[in-house]
Amino acid sequence: MWRSAAMKAWLLGMALAAVASAQEGSLRFEKTVPWQTRKLISLNAVVGPVKIGKVEFADEGKGGGSIATRIRSGGGSDTQTVLRASFDGENPKDEEWVVTFTLEFLDAKGKLIDRAAGKESYEGEAKNATVDHPILEYVVPMIASVRIKLEARLD
Repeated sequence: MWRSAAMKAWLLGMALAAVASAQEGSLRFEKTVPWQTRKLISLNAVVGPVKIGKVEFADEGKGGGSIATRIRSGGGSDTQTVLRASFDGENPKDEEWVVTFTLEFLDAKGKLIDRAAGKESYEGEAKNATVDHPILEYVVPMIASVRIKLEARLD
């Protein structure tokens, strides 16, 4: 009898720990979504306490992107365009959490075309994070999907 009571208590403890961690969220999240521009795509990701609800992709064109992105890529080019991913996120906690966004642009067979990354910190706020990525314009029509990887850490 004592074994079953101890087993029940242990199982209850494990279930409560699972519920608590599910509410807080894992520190990593991964999801592959179709490549669609100018449409909100639901992610419903939770990394740490940070909730990332949706992503929107855009092809900003030859002159798009931030000034910093254009400087890093060597200025404007007739063969490049800038892809932008905008994530809506929020952290209700007063602790600062940094989320790393990694985007893997995949072709129809799931093969990697290119990769982009960016970081954003959240501390008791809701805001959008953007990842701008210069890419050769001719490969954009080959993108079929995007693997999104999120990783959070307490800063």
